[in-house]
Amino acid sequence: MKIFDQEFKGLSQNEVLKRIQDGKTHFVESKSTKTYQEIIINNIFTFFNFINIILFACIIFVGSYRNTLFISVVFFNTLTGIYQEIKAKKTLDKLSILTKQKIEVLRDNQLTKINVEEIVQDDFIILNTGMQIPVDCTLLEGHVEANESLLTGESDAILKVNGDSLLSGSFVTSGRAICKVTHVGKESYIHKLTAQAKEFDSKKSELSQALDQILKIISIILIPIAFLLFCKEFFIGHYPFSETVVSVVAAVLGMIPSGLVLLTTIALSLSIVRLAKKSTLVQNLFCIETLARVDTICLDKTGTLTEGKLKLDDVICLDDSFDLEKIIKNLNYCLEDTNMTSQALHQRFSKEKNYQPFFVIPFSSQRKYSAVSFCDFGTIYLGASQFIFSKLDQKIKDKIQFYTSKGYRVLCIGYTPTIINENRRVNDLKCIGFLILSDIIRKDAKETLDYFRKQDVQIKIISGDDPSTVSAIARRCHLLDYEKYIDVSSLSDEEIKEAVEKYTIFGRVSPQQKKIMITTLQENNHTVAMTGDGVNDVLALKAADCSIAMASGSDAAKSASHIVLLENNFNAMPHIVNEGRRVINNITASASMYLIKTIFSVVLSIGMILFGHGYPFKPIQLTVISACCVGIPTFFLTYEPNFKKVSGNFLKIVFKNAFPFAFMIAICSTIIVNGGRVLGFEKEMLSTICVLLTSWCYYSGLRHIYAPLSHYRIFVIYIMQIVLYISLIVGHQFLGLDNIDYIGAITLMFLVTFSKVIYLFNFELFDYVYLFLQKRYKKHH
Repeated sequence: MKIFDQEFKGLSQNEVLKRIQDGKTHFVESKSTKTYQEIIINNIFTFFNFINIILFACIIFVGSYRNTLFISVVFFNTLTGIYQEIKAKKTLDKLSILTKQKIEVLRDNQLTKINVEEIVQDDFIILNTGMQIPVDCTLLEGHVEANESLLTGESDAILKVNGDSLLSGSFVTSGRAICKVTHVGKESYIHKLTAQAKEFDSKKSELSQALDQILKIISIILIPIAFLLFCKEFFIGHYPFSETVVSVVAAVLGMIPSGLVLLTTIALSLSIVRLAKKSTLVQNLFCIETLARVDTICLDKTGTLTEGKLKLDDVICLDDSFDLEKIIKNLNYCLEDTNMTSQALHQRFSKEKNYQPFFVIPFSSQRKYSAVSFCDFGTIYLGASQFIFSKLDQKIKDKIQFYTSKGYRVLCIGYTPTIINENRRVNDLKCIGFLILSDIIRKDAKETLDYFRKQDVQIKIISGDDPSTVSAIARRCHLLDYEKYIDVSSLSDEEIKEAVEKYTIFGRVSPQQKKIMITTLQENNHTVAMTGDGVNDVLALKAADCSIAMASGSDAAKSASHIVLLENNFNAMPHIVNEGRRVINNITASASMYLIKTIFSVVLSIGMILFGHGYPFKPIQLTVISACCVGIPTFFLTYEPNFKKVSGNFLKIVFKNAFPFAFMIAICSTIIVNGGRVLGFEKEMLSTICVLLTSWCYYSGLRHIYAPLSHYRIFVIYIMQIVLYISLIVGHQFLGLDNIDYIGAITLMFLVTFSKVIYLFNFELFDYVYLFLQKRYKKHH
């Protein structure tokens, strides 16, 4: 088949099969999901599962079989986590098929489109503007400009001509070429690079960092406390070995927030499935949470405020000696660009070859213009006025300003008799006319912008177009401060950093400048989201805290983004934000409940080590309390819509919610154990009082943490409270509980009243403790 000026046949079917058998195919690992094996391994082989198995073995060793009930909860949690992750993976994998990069390949003398995974070594592939290069290859015919910034850090596009190598992971900013594949799979440059250095690791969100920090602290203190508690009870308290082991196991079980990680996984997995129903592909699990915390959204006008399509409204000729229609038709023949402008020109005009092309400069988002040099005619430039003319008549400037102020795009047609043979702009260009194009506004743009305004999220529009044109479009969408716009093309990097907080609309922005603006906003303590669909948005998308691409956009943009809107539906953004809020708010409440047990177990264990006489809880008792007061109610409350605006530090909020109730349980349980010993209470009686007091504190915590109480919350909380008390009454012998006598009842009533007094002072106490720990943590690091 003749492509460009040469004849190419490509591989035959037999040659393709031979390379598949030899393993010379391109394997691409999904970046959006784990493998089934990874999901199973990550859920089974965890640190806390390992600790639970050891605890289970200890209980079996001493023969206290009824206290092994906790292992069934661990088993159920593990299975649930695996099931939810696999369910989310299947959903994502189905959606990923819709966004998989396809590529044109020449085989058996025919062009066909295949998935990137189907490429084999020595294939002949076609590269176009906007594509991310999937494999290493050598350019055979044509020319492209490749941006290798994701690989090398250099932002300038590099011109590639016949014989040049193209690296996988870079992307095509302009041009078209046929290339021969040289390396696939693990032999490709991008695979070797990521194997050596994790340059593409996703940023950790505040939620994931906080959970890691909680688990790290617990894993550090757990073993020393368990060892000291055992020594205190066995060697100093002279309790029997079996009784000591059961007490230590109960204390350690109380410290482990094993369900917290599970609940986080379930909440995020459910959100992924919900968003999938809104045709939204999530490629990074924690980006849902990040978007909910965003306070600044940077929009690329194309594909967000507008539909990403242009309409050619008029062609204005400034010199009657030129036939602009004929010139445009010849440009259509020579330029292989696939951008919106090119599509609008092809829709209005056909292709013709009246002039012999000599040299072609394809459009580039960095150059902002394209050009074709014709033999015996001259060179035609097409682009924005400030990028192709060094000087321009004031009357022409006024005409351009008139149209741009109305929201139109104006592309100038420049002419010079000079024949060029390199990528450069000549100085003697004459403006012979211009094209008037208009964007099609999205129907849902106004409503979406209104939503973000009500949520106090500031909008920045970053575009490569004329800022006055973008401002006019923003005015039609009712964007606040649409009149605050600036042309960035003439600004230095330092001036951009100063302007980024002052203005709302930025025009004539280069890809590198977009990245500078994103990083500057982040340096100013903003959480930044970026939406885009073009190859010129990739650098900014990679830099943003959360990046969103349109499915109709370039492969490079989709690959660089955390979220892909499959139906190009900008109005899905509020749904994504709400899902993030649901996740954060529900996990914040759930984490608070889980940490009540962790904190009170740590404080109570330390209390028992210092001046206590026997840990008051048994594993079976804590298992039932955890299930009825924490595990089951938080599981059902995780499904509840909770779209309250997210604010504050996750870790501080969680500890502030949990600390008062944990401290109440720890202090009151210590008083019960020590006071009960003086009063001569049996250990079972003390344990019963502790269980009842703890359950009362837990349900007080549920009512406080989940306030205000909706009908659904009231139903879940009180049903589980009834279930717990029925379980305690019916199974009191199995749970090792005793009947409470008159003195025990009075003691319990006194402690409930006393715990309310402690509760009133607990929040102030928490602030002192939190600040102390924060200072110690910073000093340590």
